Amino acid sequence: MKKLSKKLFSLGVASTLVFSLAGCGNSNEATNSQASSNQSAETTTADGEIAKPEKITFMVNGTLLNEASGQKQFRERFKEITGITLEVIQPDHNSYGDQLAIAFTSGMEADVVLLSAEVYPAYAAQGALWDMTDAWENSETKASGRINEKYINDNYIDGRLYGFPNARGNGAITYLRKDWLDNLGLEVPTTYDEYINVLKAFTENDPDGNGVKDTYGVTAPGLIDIKYLPEFWQGEYIDFKQDENGQWIDGFSQPGIADALQRLKDAYQAGYIDMEVATNKSSTCRDKFYAGNVGAFSYWAGKWNATLEDNVKALSPEAELVALAPIQEVGKYAERPTPVLAITSTSKNPEAVFKYFMETMVDGGDGQMLFTYGVEGTHYEVKDGVYKQLPSLENPDVTFAAAFTDSALSISEFVNGDPLESARDPRANESNDLFVANAETAPMFVSNDTMAQYSATLKDIKEVIITDVVTGSLSVEEGLAKYQQQAGSMVEEILASLNN
Repeated sequence: MKKLSKKLFSLGVASTLVFSLAGCGNSNEATNSQASSNQSAETTTADGEIAKPEKITFMVNGTLLNEASGQKQFRERFKEITGITLEVIQPDHNSYGDQLAIAFTSGMEADVVLLSAEVYPAYAAQGALWDMTDAWENSETKASGRINEKYINDNYIDGRLYGFPNARGNGAITYLRKDWLDNLGLEVPTTYDEYINVLKAFTENDPDGNGVKDTYGVTAPGLIDIKYLPEFWQGEYIDFKQDENGQWIDGFSQPGIADALQRLKDAYQAGYIDMEVATNKSSTCRDKFYAGNVGAFSYWAGKWNATLEDNVKALSPEAELVALAPIQEVGKYAERPTPVLAITSTSKNPEAVFKYFMETMVDGGDGQMLFTYGVEGTHYEVKDGVYKQLPSLENPDVTFAAAFTDSALSISEFVNGDPLESARDPRANESNDLFVANAETAPMFVSNDTMAQYSATLKDIKEVIITDVVTGSLSVEEGLAKYQQQAGSMVEEILASLNN
C-alpha cells in the first residue's frame, strides 16, 4: 500500500491545473463531507439498500469503444443489465488529460473518471475523489475471491482507496529471434554474459545467413525509458523513489547507475545496440525488427508477441520469436502502475456508482462480458454454445478486440470461465503468463510543487547525459559529474521537500 503524504501530487499533463483544485477543499475528508451534504436524500431505499440512480456519467479516453465501434449498443446493453442509463463523456484521446483537468476545475459532471497512474495521487490528495475504501472492503466483489487484489492494494494511498483498476498495467518483455539463435547454435540466454554473447553473435556472425554483415543485436525507442533495455539497466530506477526506510532518494544518483551506463556504452560502442537508438520511435523499432535488421527488441507482453511475430514472418517466413524470461541480473520486469477508475467527490450517490458501475464491470458475468467483449450480435456471436468475436464495425478487416478491458489483462475471473479465452492466440497467452510470473509493479511516481517545477528540466538533463555517455562523447564519470553539477541543487531541493 502506498504511503504517500497528502501534500504530494503526481506529475502529468494536467498537473498545473490540478493544483488549482485546492480551492475546492484541502483534504479528502472535507471534500467528501461537502459532497455528502450535496447528495440527494434518496441514496438509500426504505429498507436500507443502496438506491439505484437513474443515470451514471462516465468520462473516459479512447480506451472505451467509440460510437463508430458500437458504443450506442454498449450503452443500451448496460441499461439492460443494470436498469441505469450510462452517459459517456469521451474527449479526443490525445487531449483527454487536459480536458479532465478542465472538468475538475470548472465543475466536474462525471460520476466516474478514468485516471492514469501519473495523475491519480494528485486528484486523490486534493479531495477530488470519493474514498471507496469501505465500499470495496465490504463488497460482495471482494468477498467473492475472483479479484487479483494485488492490483487493488497497489492503489491504496495512506491506507485508503480512491481508485479501482479493472486491468493490470502490463509492461515490456524482451523478444529474441529464435531462428537466429538456432542458426548460430545458441541457447536462450539466462545471464547478462550470455545475453551480450547473443547480441555479439547477432551483430557479427550473419544470423540470417545471407552472407552480408547487415544485422545487429538490439534496438529500442530511446535510452531514457528503462523498460526497453532492461538487461542493461538491471533494475535501476532513474527517477525519485522511496528506499526501504520510506525515505525519498534520487534513483539516478545511486551507485548502480554508473554500472548500467557503462554496460550500455560498451554495447553501443561495440555495435551491438542500434546506432540510431537515441532518436528511434517505437514504430521505427518495430519496422527494423520486422525487416530483419535486429534480433532483440523489448516491447509489450501479451498480444504484441503474436503481432510482432506475424509481421516478422511476413518478410521472413522461417522466422520465430521467443519471449525471454528476465535474465538473472534483471530479476523482474517492470509492470507499469495501473490506470484506475475513480468516483468523483461531486457524485450525488457514490455508493450506488460503486455498486452498479465498478462492481458490474468485474461481476464475472454479464457486466464483465460487456466491458470486456462488448455486445452479443454486435461484437461477438454465440452459435451452439461457441463464442466467436465478430469483425469490428469501424474496420471490418480486423476482429473486434475489446470494449474496454483487455481480457488478457483483466484482474477479475469469470464465474464460469472466460468464454473467449480459447480464441486468444496461444503466443499472446504464453507471453502474458511469462510476464505476469516475472514482473513487479514499478514505483508510483509522485511529486509536489517543487518537483513539478524542476521535473521537465531534470528529464532533459538526464536524457542528454545518458545519450552523450552511451554514444561516446562523455565518459561515465564525466556524465555523472555533469549531472551533479547541473542538477545537484534541484535534486537536493526536491528531496528536502519530499522528506520534510
